[in-house]
Amino acid sequence: MSAATRSRTSDPLEARRAILDQASQLLAESGPEALTMRKLSQRIGASTIVLYRHFRDKQAILDELYLEGFERLRADLARVPLSDPLPYVMDLGRAYRRCAIANPTYYQVMFTRCIAEFDPSPESREVSKQSFLILAGAVQRCMDLGVAARGDAAQIAHILWGTLHGLISLELFGYMPPSVSGEARLEHALTIMRDGLVSPLSPNIP
Repeated sequence: MSAATRSRTSDPLEARRAILDQASQLLAESGPEALTMRKLSQRIGASTIVLYRHFRDKQAILDELYLEGFERLRADLARVPLSDPLPYVMDLGRAYRRCAIANPTYYQVMFTRCIAEFDPSPESREVSKQSFLILAGAVQRCMDLGVAARGDAAQIAHILWGTLHGLISLELFGYMPPSVSGEARLEHALTIMRDGLVSPLSPNIP
């Protein structure tokens, strides 16, 4: 089904997602300046009237790109099968990378200021926390089952999240040498993270 056909489908959710995918691709190919309602309507092969039927303005599209990206991340993390506590944390890290690699332009909108005028709404920022809570819950489970030292699970999860985000961003934005495998580098980082959960350098992270 073409983008134009999907944009006129009777299923509003399917149409919105098709438009968002095209907006995401337009950002990737031509940069933030290219994302205008006129250019996007041309890309989907429909009038601006059709576009405005789904999104009130460019800010609304950016907000939806942000939300859609975090919803894809949350869904991918939620699909990770529950296993032993430490392997489960590592599997979440692998799912995080897979989602980022599969959705690089969404990832840009989620985590970078690639569009200077875009500021996620407070409601959108609250939704974005849902994927983080999955990781925080996994860390808390490690502590509850005695395989990780007791501590502030949210704080430790935030450090793990930052490590994952930094490493994956280096890969996505071309800051890794061609000879370096992003997947192999992630596995190394996950092993360090796992060992850190089992034997933390300090029981109290400042």
